[in-house]
Amino acid sequence: MKWIDIYEKGIKLGLENDLRSDIDNKIFYELEKNPYPDSVIITGENEKTIKNLFVSIDIDISIVLLVSQLKKNGIEIDGILTHHPTGKGLYNITEVIRLQRENWQKNGIKEIDAQRLYEKIYREEELDLRGNYNGPESAAGFLDIPLMCVHTPVDNIIQVFFEKFFKNKNDMSIDDALSEVREIPECKMASEKGDEPFIIKNFKSKAVGKYFVDMTGGVDPPDEIFKLLKKTGIDTIIGMHYNSDNISTMEKNRLSAIICGHMACDSIGMNIFCDMLEKEGINIISGSGFYRYKRNEEN
Repeated sequence: MKWIDIYEKGIKLGLENDLRSDIDNKIFYELEKNPYPDSVIITGENEKTIKNLFVSIDIDISIVLLVSQLKKNGIEIDGILTHHPTGKGLYNITEVIRLQRENWQKNGIKEIDAQRLYEKIYREEELDLRGNYNGPESAAGFLDIPLMCVHTPVDNIIQVFFEKFFKNKNDMSIDDALSEVREIPECKMASEKGDEPFIIKNFKSKAVGKYFVDMTGGVDPPDEIFKLLKKTGIDTIIGMHYNSDNISTMEKNRLSAIICGHMACDSIGMNIFCDMLEKEGINIISGSGFYRYKRNEEN
C-alpha cells in the first residue's frame, strides 16, 4: 500500500463509525476536508510503498530512535503508525471535542448545556496546548522515517465496538459485565501486565441499567457532565479512562462506571484497523502500548 492509502483508509473507517449523522459525514467527505485534524501524516512521502508497519499507541523520540535501531538490526520497517497524536495532530485535538457534544446530546443532554460544556473544555484544552510537541516529527524527519497518527478515527471504532458489546446488557449486573469486559482479548492481555479494567459501583443499583458509552472525543470530559447524565437517567458510564476529578464526580452523583482500560481500548480500535491493513498485505509490527490481537483469525 502507499502511505497515503493507509491514511485515507483510516479516515474512511473513522467516518464509517462516526456517531454524527450520515449527512454531516457526507459533507465532510465531499468537501475533501479532514474531519479529524488530530489524525495526520507527520512525515513521509504520500506515494511511498509500505509493506512493514511499526504500530504503537504512543509516540515519542525514544520510539522513533528504537525503530531506527531496529532497522539497523535488519528488521524491515517502512513507517510508523501511532494512535495518540503528536505535532500538528496534537495541536489540533481541540477540533474533535465536538464529538463529545454530539454524544451528550444523543443521550439526552440539552443542546444549551452541551454547547456550554463543549466551549468550556475547548478553551481549557486550547490553553493547555502551548508546549513543544514536535520532537517525534523532528526525529522521524532527520531519520527519514515516515510517521502518521490516526487518533479519533480509531476512537470512533472503539465507540462502536463497545456500543455493540453492551447492547442488551442493561439487566446484567455490574460485576458480571466487568467479567465479560475482562474476557475481551486486549483487556485480558492488559490485565496480565497489571492494567486491569475496574468498576466504580453505585451500590443502590446493581445492574448496568441505562448506560452511556464514552470512548471518543479527544480528551477527558468536564466533571459537570456526569451530574447532567445522571439527570437524564444514565446509570452506568462505559469509558476507557478518566481523571481523578471525573471519578470523584461520578461517585458524588451515584453513577456506576466500567473503566475498560486506556491501552486495552485503544488496542481494540487499532487492531480492527490493522486487521484491514493486513488484508491489504501490510505486515504489522507491534510497538509501545499495542496489544496485538488478530480478529481476522477468529473465523
